[in-house]
Amino acid sequence: MSNQVDTLSAESPVILMPTSIEKAVELKSHYGLNGEFVSGATLLQLQWLNGRKTPEQIISLEQLTELKSIQFDQHKGELSIGALTPLGSYQTHKILKEFPIICTALKSIAAPGIRNRGTIGGNIMGRVGDLIPFLSALSAKLVFQDVKGVKQIEIWDWFQQTSNSDFLLSHILIPLDRDMLESHTFYRKVGRRETFTAAILTVSGKIKWDEEGKIINAKLAVGGGDNKPMRLEKTEQLIIGRNAIHLDWKTIFSTVAEEFVAAEDAFVSSSYRKKVAANLIVAELQSQFAKE
Repeated sequence: MSNQVDTLSAESPVILMPTSIEKAVELKSHYGLNGEFVSGATLLQLQWLNGRKTPEQIISLEQLTELKSIQFDQHKGELSIGALTPLGSYQTHKILKEFPIICTALKSIAAPGIRNRGTIGGNIMGRVGDLIPFLSALSAKLVFQDVKGVKQIEIWDWFQQTSNSDFLLSHILIPLDRDMLESHTFYRKVGRRETFTAAILTVSGKIKWDEEGKIINAKLAVGGGDNKPMRLEKTEQLIIGRNAIHLDWKTIFSTVAEEFVAAEDAFVSSSYRKKVAANLIVAELQSQFAKE
């Protein structure tokens, strides 16, 4: 790890190796902006190479094994994933394999070599990762810790706040329904090729409806690649309280396209991304109602 950092700066940072979460956050509190939490560092290394200032002290989290744990609490109906869990863990971890939609999302991120090194927490804390819209649709919570204690916050609420690097992300909590309501969760990533590291876009959603087929809750989110993650709250409100026969698919399509603030680059236009997102969401909704 130190050799990788040496190539980025004429004066190498000091690498600190805390053995507990408490010591890690204590070091961060002490060094402030001059210290930075690092684990896989797959995104950070790119940022450093592109001109981002390297920290004077690197607080390595590699020895914090408790941040690599994955547990499922059946009583709470909650999946807890440690922030240092590698993206590629879906291939080997018994608990993750029980949740195919999560495996699908993890499998779509970057190339295998990056997934083996990059972490779930790093994908989130970079604030541009493909997992942010996916976890927003699932109403996932983030567990942070600093010297003052532990706090939980829903990922979408966190994303809308100003970034605060003083907090250490320790776990991601994903609620799993235990009621009798029907629900459908989806995650779709569109890239220029299957293993392309940056998506054209990702679309995620969770739809719940009652026994009569009326939608009672909806979370829709887009992001990925150069697109800023965002919830499609206007579209959500448009479909909540309605069933299939009362849904206007053309209006839903146009609302998604209008609401989605899509990025534009030399390869893919903003209007194309909007159309793709709208098509994917309409198709997912129609596929579920067609099963009734």
